[in-house]
Amino acid sequence: MKTVGKVAGISYTLSRLRRCRNITVRVLGNGDVRVSAPYRESLTTIERVITGNQKKLEKTIASQKEAHELYGHTWEHGDTFLFAGRVHTLSLQPGKRATIAIVADLFAVTYVDTPPEKEALSHALKQIYRKAARERIEPLIRFWSERLGLDAPSYTIRDSQKRWGSCSSRGNLNFSLRAACLSDEDLSYLVLHEMAHLVHFDHGPLFHAFLDKHLPLWKKHQQNIFSLQRRADLTP
Repeated sequence: MKTVGKVAGISYTLSRLRRCRNITVRVLGNGDVRVSAPYRESLTTIERVITGNQKKLEKTIASQKEAHELYGHTWEHGDTFLFAGRVHTLSLQPGKRATIAIVADLFAVTYVDTPPEKEALSHALKQIYRKAARERIEPLIRFWSERLGLDAPSYTIRDSQKRWGSCSSRGNLNFSLRAACLSDEDLSYLVLHEMAHLVHFDHGPLFHAFLDKHLPLWKKHQQNIFSLQRRADLTP
Protein backbone atom coordinates (compact mmCIF):
# COMPACT_ATOMS: atom_id res chain seq x y z
CA MET A 1 0.00 0.00 0.00
CA LYS A 2 1.42 3.39 -1.02
CA THR A 3 0.52 6.81 0.36
CA VAL A 4 1.93 10.29 -0.18
CA GLY A 5 2.84 12.62 2.66
CA LYS A 6 4.88 15.66 3.64
CA VAL A 7 6.71 16.53 6.85
CA ALA A 8 9.27 19.24 7.64
CA GLY A 9 8.98 20.39 4.03
CA ILE A 10 9.98 16.97 2.67
CA SER A 11 7.47 15.24 0.40
CA TYR A 12 7.63 11.46 0.40
CA THR A 13 5.94 8.31 -0.87
CA LEU A 14 5.37 5.68 1.79
CA SER A 15 5.15 1.95 1.09
CA ARG A 16 3.90 -0.26 3.93
CA LEU A 17 5.21 -3.80 3.58
CA ARG A 18 4.17 -6.80 5.68
CA ARG A 19 7.63 -8.38 5.54
CA CYS A 20 9.49 -5.11 6.20
CA ARG A 21 11.16 -4.99 9.63
CA ASN A 22 12.71 -1.52 9.64
CA ILE A 23 11.90 1.97 8.40
CA THR A 24 14.01 2.78 5.34
CA VAL A 25 14.29 6.21 3.72
CA ARG A 26 15.98 6.61 0.35
CA VAL A 27 16.30 9.38 -2.21
CA LEU A 28 15.89 8.46 -5.87
CA GLY A 29 18.04 9.82 -8.66
CA ASN A 30 15.46 12.50 -9.46
CA GLY A 31 15.28 13.70 -5.85
CA ASP A 32 12.04 11.92 -4.93
CA VAL A 33 11.93 10.42 -1.42
CA ARG A 34 10.73 6.84 -0.94
CA VAL A 35 10.00 5.40 2.50
CA SER A 36 9.47 1.72 3.32
CA ALA A 37 8.03 0.74 6.70
CA PRO A 38 6.47 -2.24 8.51
CA TYR A 39 2.76 -2.56 7.87
CA ARG A 40 1.71 -1.68 11.42
CA GLU A 41 4.28 1.08 12.09
CA SER A 42 2.64 4.35 13.16
CA LEU A 43 2.86 7.38 10.88
CA THR A 44 4.18 9.41 13.82
CA THR A 45 7.17 7.09 14.20
CA ILE A 46 7.80 7.06 10.45
CA GLU A 47 7.78 10.85 10.18
CA ARG A 48 9.97 11.10 13.27
CA VAL A 49 12.63 9.14 11.35
CA ILE A 50 12.30 11.56 8.43
CA THR A 51 12.57 14.68 10.59
CA GLY A 52 15.45 13.15 12.52
CA ASN A 53 17.38 12.96 9.26
CA GLN A 54 16.03 16.22 7.83
CA LYS A 55 19.32 18.01 7.16
CA LYS A 56 20.93 14.96 5.61
CA LEU A 57 17.88 14.31 3.44
CA GLU A 58 17.64 17.92 2.29
CA LYS A 59 21.30 17.86 1.27
CA THR A 60 20.87 14.57 -0.60
CA ILE A 61 17.69 15.73 -2.32
CA ALA A 62 19.38 18.94 -3.49
CA SER A 63 22.43 17.10 -4.85
CA GLN A 64 20.29 14.48 -6.57
CA LYS A 65 18.11 17.10 -8.23
CA GLU A 66 21.18 19.04 -9.38
CA ALA A 67 22.72 15.90 -10.84
CA HIS A 68 19.39 14.96 -12.43
CA GLU A 69 19.29 18.31 -14.19
CA LEU A 70 22.79 17.71 -15.55
CA TYR A 71 22.48 14.03 -16.45
CA GLY A 72 18.76 13.28 -16.27
CA HIS A 73 16.69 12.46 -19.31
CA THR A 74 14.22 14.76 -21.02
CA TRP A 75 12.43 11.77 -22.59
CA GLU A 76 11.97 13.86 -25.70
CA HIS A 77 13.06 13.37 -29.32
CA GLY A 78 16.86 13.49 -29.46
CA ASP A 79 17.47 12.42 -25.86
CA THR A 80 20.37 9.98 -25.50
CA PHE A 81 20.82 6.77 -23.51
CA LEU A 82 23.69 4.39 -22.91
CA PHE A 83 23.09 0.89 -24.22
CA ALA A 84 25.68 -1.87 -24.70
CA GLY A 85 28.47 0.64 -24.17
CA ARG A 86 27.30 3.02 -26.89
CA VAL A 87 25.15 6.13 -27.01
CA HIS A 88 21.69 5.50 -28.45
CA THR A 89 19.43 8.35 -29.48
CA LEU A 90 15.70 8.42 -28.83
CA SER A 91 13.72 8.95 -32.02
CA LEU A 92 10.02 9.82 -31.69
CA GLN A 93 8.07 9.72 -34.93
CA PRO A 94 4.33 9.57 -35.74
CA GLY A 95 3.15 6.34 -37.32
CA LYS A 96 0.19 4.08 -37.96
CA ARG A 97 0.78 2.10 -34.77
CA ALA A 98 2.78 2.38 -31.55
CA THR A 99 6.11 0.56 -31.74
CA ILE A 100 9.58 0.65 -30.24
CA ALA A 101 12.68 -0.97 -31.71
CA ILE A 102 16.44 -0.70 -31.77
CA VAL A 103 17.55 0.49 -35.21
CA ALA A 104 21.33 0.91 -35.45
CA ASP A 105 22.09 3.37 -32.62
CA LEU A 106 18.51 4.56 -32.28
CA PHE A 107 15.67 3.74 -29.94
CA ALA A 108 13.09 4.19 -32.68
CA VAL A 109 9.63 4.91 -31.29
CA THR A 110 6.53 5.43 -33.39
CA TYR A 111 3.32 6.72 -31.90
CA VAL A 112 -0.27 7.40 -32.92
CA ASP A 113 -1.67 10.93 -32.46
CA THR A 114 0.47 12.15 -29.52
CA PRO A 115 3.98 11.25 -28.29
CA PRO A 116 4.01 8.83 -25.34
CA GLU A 117 4.43 10.14 -21.80
CA LYS A 118 7.86 9.74 -20.22
CA GLU A 119 6.54 7.07 -17.82
CA ALA A 120 5.44 4.96 -20.79
CA LEU A 121 8.77 5.47 -22.53
CA SER A 122 10.65 4.55 -19.38
CA HIS A 123 8.63 1.35 -19.00
CA ALA A 124 9.23 0.39 -22.63
CA LEU A 125 12.97 1.04 -22.43
CA LYS A 126 13.26 -0.90 -19.19
CA GLN A 127 11.73 -3.90 -20.92
CA ILE A 128 14.36 -3.64 -23.65
CA TYR A 129 17.15 -3.26 -21.09
CA ARG A 130 15.84 -6.18 -19.02
CA LYS A 131 15.77 -8.50 -22.05
CA ALA A 132 19.21 -7.38 -23.23
CA ALA A 133 20.70 -7.75 -19.75
CA ARG A 134 19.49 -11.33 -19.50
CA GLU A 135 20.71 -12.23 -22.99
CA ARG A 136 24.16 -10.79 -22.33
CA ILE A 137 24.63 -11.94 -18.72
CA GLU A 138 23.63 -15.58 -19.35
CA PRO A 139 26.71 -16.46 -21.48
CA LEU A 140 28.99 -14.50 -19.13
CA ILE A 141 27.81 -16.57 -16.18
CA ARG A 142 28.57 -19.73 -18.14
CA PHE A 143 31.98 -18.35 -19.10
CA TRP A 144 33.02 -17.38 -15.58
CA SER A 145 31.55 -20.54 -14.06
CA GLU A 146 33.80 -22.62 -16.28
CA ARG A 147 36.80 -20.35 -15.72
CA LEU A 148 36.37 -20.33 -11.93
CA GLY A 149 35.38 -23.99 -11.61
CA LEU A 150 32.00 -23.14 -10.10
CA ASP A 151 28.47 -24.37 -10.72
CA ALA A 152 26.47 -21.79 -12.66
CA PRO A 153 24.42 -19.87 -10.07
CA SER A 154 20.81 -18.80 -10.44
CA TYR A 155 20.23 -15.11 -11.05
CA THR A 156 17.52 -12.53 -11.55
CA ILE A 157 17.25 -9.22 -13.38
CA ARG A 158 15.70 -6.47 -11.28
CA ASP A 159 14.83 -2.80 -11.64
CA SER A 160 17.49 -1.77 -9.13
CA GLN A 161 18.27 1.94 -9.03
CA LYS A 162 21.42 1.96 -6.90
CA ARG A 163 23.01 -1.49 -7.04
CA TRP A 164 24.41 -2.83 -10.28
CA GLY A 165 24.50 -6.30 -8.83
CA SER A 166 24.43 -8.29 -5.61
CA CYS A 167 24.93 -11.78 -4.23
CA SER A 168 22.71 -13.18 -1.49
CA SER A 169 23.92 -15.33 1.40
CA ARG A 170 22.29 -18.25 -0.40
CA GLY A 171 24.41 -17.70 -3.50
CA ASN A 172 21.71 -16.18 -5.69
CA LEU A 173 22.87 -13.36 -7.95
CA ASN A 174 20.87 -10.26 -8.81
CA PHE A 175 21.66 -7.78 -11.56
CA SER A 176 20.11 -4.44 -12.35
CA LEU A 177 18.50 -4.14 -15.77
CA ARG A 178 20.68 -1.01 -16.11
CA ALA A 179 23.61 -3.39 -16.58
CA ALA A 180 22.52 -3.53 -20.22
CA CYS A 181 24.04 -0.08 -20.67
CA LEU A 182 27.55 -1.41 -19.98
CA SER A 183 30.16 -2.39 -22.54
CA ASP A 184 30.96 -6.08 -22.91
CA GLU A 185 34.18 -5.69 -20.89
CA ASP A 186 32.59 -3.80 -18.01
CA LEU A 187 29.63 -6.17 -17.90
CA SER A 188 31.99 -9.15 -17.78
CA TYR A 189 33.71 -7.60 -14.76
CA LEU A 190 30.35 -7.02 -13.06
CA VAL A 191 29.43 -10.69 -13.46
CA LEU A 192 32.85 -11.77 -12.19
CA HIS A 193 32.53 -9.43 -9.19
CA GLU A 194 29.24 -10.97 -8.09
CA MET A 195 30.41 -14.51 -8.76
CA ALA A 196 33.55 -13.84 -6.72
CA HIS A 197 31.24 -13.44 -3.73
CA LEU A 198 30.38 -17.11 -4.10
CA VAL A 199 33.98 -17.76 -3.01
CA HIS A 200 34.62 -14.77 -0.74
CA PHE A 201 31.39 -13.24 0.49
CA ASP A 202 32.81 -9.97 1.83
CA HIS A 203 35.02 -7.32 0.19
CA GLY A 204 38.11 -8.26 2.16
CA PRO A 205 41.71 -8.84 0.99
CA LEU A 206 41.00 -12.37 -0.23
CA PHE A 207 38.14 -11.07 -2.38
CA HIS A 208 40.36 -8.43 -3.98
CA ALA A 209 43.17 -10.94 -4.48
CA PHE A 210 40.68 -13.20 -6.24
CA LEU A 211 39.78 -10.38 -8.65
CA ASP A 212 43.47 -9.56 -9.18
CA LYS A 213 44.09 -13.15 -10.19
CA HIS A 214 41.24 -13.52 -12.65
CA LEU A 215 40.95 -9.97 -14.02
CA PRO A 216 44.03 -7.82 -13.27
CA LEU A 217 42.40 -4.65 -14.69
CA TRP A 218 39.25 -5.01 -12.59
CA LYS A 219 39.74 -1.63 -10.89
CA LYS A 220 39.54 0.12 -14.26
CA HIS A 221 36.23 -1.59 -15.04
CA GLN A 222 34.92 -0.82 -11.57
CA GLN A 223 35.71 2.87 -12.01
CA ASN A 224 34.02 2.86 -15.42
CA ILE A 225 30.85 1.50 -13.87
CA PHE A 226 30.90 3.97 -11.00
CA SER A 227 31.25 6.85 -13.45
CA LEU A 228 28.09 5.76 -15.27
CA GLN A 229 25.84 5.72 -12.21
CA ARG A 230 24.04 8.93 -13.16
CA ARG A 231 23.88 8.38 -16.90
CA ALA A 232 22.42 4.90 -16.48
CA ASP A 233 19.38 6.18 -14.57
CA LEU A 234 16.10 5.28 -16.30
CA THR A 235 13.84 6.93 -13.74
CA PRO A 236 11.24 9.12 -15.51
